[in-house]
Amino acid sequence: MSGPTGAIIVAEPLAVLISALLTRAAEALREGYAEAERLGEAHRQETAATRQSQQEAATRSLAELQTEAQRTEAETRDLLALAARLGVPQAASARLPAAPGADAPALAAYLRAMENLRQALRGMLLTEAARRQEVFADTGIDLAALLPTEALAGPPSQRWLSRIAHLGSLPKELAELARELDACLPGERAALLATELRLQVQRLAEEAHQQAVQEATGVVVEQTLKELGYQVEPIAETIFVSGGTMHFRRADWGDYMVRLRADPKSKTVNFNVVRAVDVAQAEVSELDHLAEDRWCAEFPALLKALEVQGVTLQVTRRLEAGEVPVQQVQRSQLPQFADEEAAPGRRAARLRSLT
Repeated sequence: MSGPTGAIIVAEPLAVLISALLTRAAEALREGYAEAERLGEAHRQETAATRQSQQEAATRSLAELQTEAQRTEAETRDLLALAARLGVPQAASARLPAAPGADAPALAAYLRAMENLRQALRGMLLTEAARRQEVFADTGIDLAALLPTEALAGPPSQRWLSRIAHLGSLPKELAELARELDACLPGERAALLATELRLQVQRLAEEAHQQAVQEATGVVVEQTLKELGYQVEPIAETIFVSGGTMHFRRADWGDYMVRLRADPKSKTVNFNVVRAVDVAQAEVSELDHLAEDRWCAEFPALLKALEVQGVTLQVTRRLEAGEVPVQQVQRSQLPQFADEEAAPGRRAARLRSLT
């Protein structure tokens, strides 16, 4: 039996980042396919002459879309292969969505999702090249495959700045240092400036990397819970960046749900079962114990599923069921899930057994 549980988050950075990117790509693809289906339904309502004209236009562009999709998919797989050389399981490639058939709107949606994924993977690898400069160099990975052509032939600062260009505008101090380096003649001072620029780029990349991993952890946790069949409160990706709580449950859990509280400073998460109430009650319900027992039985499956995605939870604290009372929380302060919103009032089903 188990009550409140605490754990330290240990994330495998690249594995978590790629898992989150693939999750976002799948979501974008679902939305794209839904939009393509809506467009297709609209076209079916048009006149025969209009449909024929549009079909001819789609046919003319279909071959181009297919060629572009094949190219983007190949480049994406190449980037995943580079990531594998940095320690990410090659199996990630198997999770890439398959291209649709000869359907121009769906193929266009697929191409958009894959291009966004390709760009995100490229940015992730460039960040790695900036923050792990020595380790990255030891892999033998050719940066020329990631950097724009002008970066290789540009001024001295571009060798380093091109690795973080995808992160957005430069801090003022870094931009000034780059200008000073580019204006400096070769020699000892230029070498010192180049070293300082490299170190500042490395620090900036490390900060961006840490936040990206924390945000990706939120994506992975939410998606894993959904795949395990839980209803999940919509959460901000920043929950593992700035801290916060989120709740999840199964549809037949009645008043009970699990609260997850994240503390980025200590890199810990805490899970505890809570019960929604209208008025606080003094007595301890037998259903409280049943709720904790059920969550205890399901918790190992969550640990295993998260580990596959690169997130390991090292349990540090685990209380017995009933050792502390199940926390009662005002219903108005908890999220409402679909089945609750549909219910006209408080029903006896809220007190159903969780067994």
